[in-house]
Amino acid sequence: MPTVLGLTAALALGKRLRPIYLLAFSTGIIVWVFVDVINGAGNLDVSASFSGGLEQVAIVVLFAVGLVAFSSLDGSIFPSKLTSGSSLALPLLLSIAIGLHGLGEGSGFADVSATTPITSLVSAFGGEASGAAYVAHKFLESLVVGVGYPAFSSGRPTGISARAKDAAPLALGFILPSVVAMGTGYFVAYNSSYFYALGAGALLYALLKLAGPIFAQPAPGDASPSKIVACVMAGVLCVYLAALLHSYVP
Repeated sequence: MPTVLGLTAALALGKRLRPIYLLAFSTGIIVWVFVDVINGAGNLDVSASFSGGLEQVAIVVLFAVGLVAFSSLDGSIFPSKLTSGSSLALPLLLSIAIGLHGLGEGSGFADVSATTPITSLVSAFGGEASGAAYVAHKFLESLVVGVGYPAFSSGRPTGISARAKDAAPLALGFILPSVVAMGTGYFVAYNSSYFYALGAGALLYALLKLAGPIFAQPAPGDASPSKIVACVMAGVLCVYLAALLHSYVP
């Protein structure tokens, strides 16, 4: 549900706000999410210094794989203009990149579900506030997917039925990593740090992709720099407010 709402909200906002400002807002969101996810990977096990062994090497390699793989599949990570083509490939790639850290989240949720003695899953995951925080995060992340859809595929049909058909694979690409990890993580104990490292690399690609058009505008007066900065800050603060729910104790 939050994924559908996020995609819908992005398309609605796209009718009222300039794409460059929506991309700036999305960049702010991904900045926070990237920091959050790389923390889930133990900041690439930096606290181990040079003694982390093969596990540390694997985490760093997976981070690099996430960035390099998505950048290579993109082929043009820094576009010379805001929109490009009518293919759904770039928005779909972006949706997968943003959703990939769901492998770490999903495996963590599955592990708690399989091992907790608490009968209430809501309580096991930190209560209603934490649940609301997760929903808010998924809403904001899927909103970014929705912003990237028209920004990187301007030639797609704009009718309601056409938009709905396009939204289905975008939503699937975003939620599938979480679903797969939740389904398998209940039976298999994963080291989620590996998934978070891979997801962090993918998110760095997404961050560069979203921010690229902001700096590629040819005319200095085409967009207000102060408004762009304000939109980036607004994106950061939105995720910050959602994150506050994790620490809320009623």
